[in-house]
Amino acid sequence: MNRRTWLGAAAAALLLSACGFHLRGVGGEVRPLPFSSVWLATGATQLHPHLERQLRFRPDVQMVSQPQAAEAILTVTDERTAKDILTINRGGKVNEYELTYRVTVRVTKNGVGYGEPITVLTRREFSYTDSQVLGKEQEEQLLFRDMREDAATQIVRRLAALKPVVELPDAGKKP
Repeated sequence: MNRRTWLGAAAAALLLSACGFHLRGVGGEVRPLPFSSVWLATGATQLHPHLERQLRFRPDVQMVSQPQAAEAILTVTDERTAKDILTINRGGKVNEYELTYRVTVRVTKNGVGYGEPITVLTRREFSYTDSQVLGKEQEEQLLFRDMREDAATQIVRRLAALKPVVELPDAGKKP
């Protein structure tokens, strides 16, 4: 590496660091979760292993094996998948499908609902050919798995932004 190249790289690094630029990394800024321990009450949902993996990545939260030991309980209240026809060719055969994965979770903290339920919707499109049925079935399963992983990542990110639900006193009542 010649001197001119080295000086150019050093100058670029100096300028970028002076303006506050830094690489975002995999997850961007990590905000702390509003609880320190969590129990997943997700049962046999397909989202459970993905949520568990995402929460285990967090250094600020501990996964517990008993609900009594948890400060917060994360429950999947609704999980749905859909496969809809997106486009059809002139012969009336399907060209593309749209896959949809929708999940809603609820957090209870110390036995009380914490924040609003979190609903995540992910969608993927994929082309379809009758001549590759087995391969397309595998692709569909991989896309759904990717959608569940994406949903788990979004849920954990939104958990950090949860605010407790505060009930306001009735305006019509006099103190």
